[in-house]
Amino acid sequence: MEMKYERGVPAAALICALVAVPANLIAEPEACYHGSAEQGGQLEFRGAVEGSGFSGRFESFRVDYCMPPAAPEAGQIEVSVELASANSRNRDRDEALAGEEFFDVERFPFSTWTSKRIERVESGYVADGVLELKGVRADQAVRFELTPDGEAILAVGRFVLGGTAEVDRQRFGVGTGEFVDPEFVRDRIELEFEVELRRRD
Repeated sequence: MEMKYERGVPAAALICALVAVPANLIAEPEACYHGSAEQGGQLEFRGAVEGSGFSGRFESFRVDYCMPPAAPEAGQIEVSVELASANSRNRDRDEALAGEEFFDVERFPFSTWTSKRIERVESGYVADGVLELKGVRADQAVRFELTPDGEAILAVGRFVLGGTAEVDRQRFGVGTGEFVDPEFVRDRIELEFEVELRRRD
């Protein structure tokens, strides 16, 4: 008995199979968002010398955040900071920060932070990541919030990333020689940031 082969059948069967796949199983491409100091972002730092607090900001940095649609906790964040852009509104202090004892910007012009895992918590997110500063790589956590969050990000194509972190300068060799003493220069450096990220086409 001779079998008849209809060429249209395989194509039709494939189309039916694709239509039958639930929409939530069809992977959508991740979206990447970008922000920087040049676009109005703020990255501030606070420290203390001999018990007297001071503050400043980095005037050049960039942030990239790539994520699946409406799933920030499944994404990855990359930050790059130009260390020579530190401005504490005190020329002598800023020259010291740029010098070998602190940032040593001639050898290490940039510091980077890359997230490894992002967890959603009650008040936003906690990201575990790796900070590279002055040639040293170490784990560094960051807390942040997104405004707007979730599906609204996809709808508007932008959001504000704001949060805080505490960095132990001693782990990265920032402040050597006479500046090692925590009674002279406090070990804990507080960071606070807010930057609008817009979707890259």
